[in-house]
Amino acid sequence: MNLRKRRKGDTIPLAAMGDIAFLLLVFYMATTMVTDQKPRDVDVPDATSEAQASPFPLIIYIDKNLGNQEQAYFYNRTVSIRSLPSLIQQKATEAPGPVRVYLSISKDLPYRTM
Repeated sequence: MNLRKRRKGDTIPLAAMGDIAFLLLVFYMATTMVTDQKPRDVDVPDATSEAQASPFPLIIYIDKNLGNQEQAYFYNRTVSIRSLPSLIQQKATEAPGPVRVYLSISKDLPYRTM
């Protein structure tokens, strides 16, 4: 004869968990004091290395209005696109530090010109 009673498993109602978590969050936010952090004087050590020089900009403009698509503006003068590498190299050797080349190209130019 089987006299043991079957036990039902314990269940935890989860329907109100979201409400309880939200109320705890609101309570925490309401009771926490918001303070402004005041700036503090910090003794920063002196730099041991020299400041790095900012790159020397070389700007090249290639515009559709030049007429000939093999030309560009470089240092306010019209130059041949084929001569640009040697001109850039010459300006790079004259620059006091690193060189950065910027291209400003008209959107109307064909891809092969760019």
